[in-house]
Amino acid sequence: MSKVVQKFCLAVILVTVSFSLTAQRRGNLASSVGVSGGYVEDGYGAMGTFNFHPNRFQYFQISILAAIAEDKGRNDIPYNIFTVQPGLFYRVYISPRRKNFSVHLGGGGLFGYEVINNGSNELPNGALIDGKSQFIYGMFVGAEVELAIGDDFSLLLKANEFYHVNSDVGNFYPYIGAGLRYFLF
Repeated sequence: MSKVVQKFCLAVILVTVSFSLTAQRRGNLASSVGVSGGYVEDGYGAMGTFNFHPNRFQYFQISILAAIAEDKGRNDIPYNIFTVQPGLFYRVYISPRRKNFSVHLGGGGLFGYEVINNGSNELPNGALIDGKSQFIYGMFVGAEVELAIGDDFSLLLKANEFYHVNSDVGNFYPYIGAGLRYFLF
C-alpha cells in the first residue's frame, strides 16, 4: 500500500474516532454505523457510514466510498476512487402508522484520491494516458430509504451523486447501493 493511501486511511480513522467520541459525550439521541455495496459508474463500490443523530429529524454523516471500476472504450483503463464525504441529512418522510419506513435527503462535501491505471501513465499497448492519479474534492447530494427490521437494525437503500471538481475520470459520479445500518446507542 502506498504512503499516500496509508496517510489517507489514517486520517479517515482519526476523524471517525473523534466524531464518535464527541457524539458519546453529548448524550445524543442515537448514533449508527452502516455498510452498503452497489454500483458506481463503470464498476462496483462499497460505502461505510457513521451517523450522529442529534434529534429525530436530521443526522450528520461521515461516509467512506471505495470504488473499483474500468473505463470501457478503445482502451480499457482501470481506476479506483477513495473518498470521504461529511454531510447532513434530513428526514423528509416517515410512514404514519408503523414508523418503520423513512426517506432522508442530504448532501455535503467530499475529498479523496483517484488512482488511474494503477498509477501508470502507459497502457499495455503502449498508448499514453493524459489523466493522472491525484487528490480530488467536490460535493455530493444523496437520498437514503430506510426500513427498520428491529430496534437496532435497518435495511438501507442509498443513492448518491458526487461532483468531483478536479477529477480526470469525470466530474459527475453516481453510487447506488443497498446495505444494513446498526444503531449503536
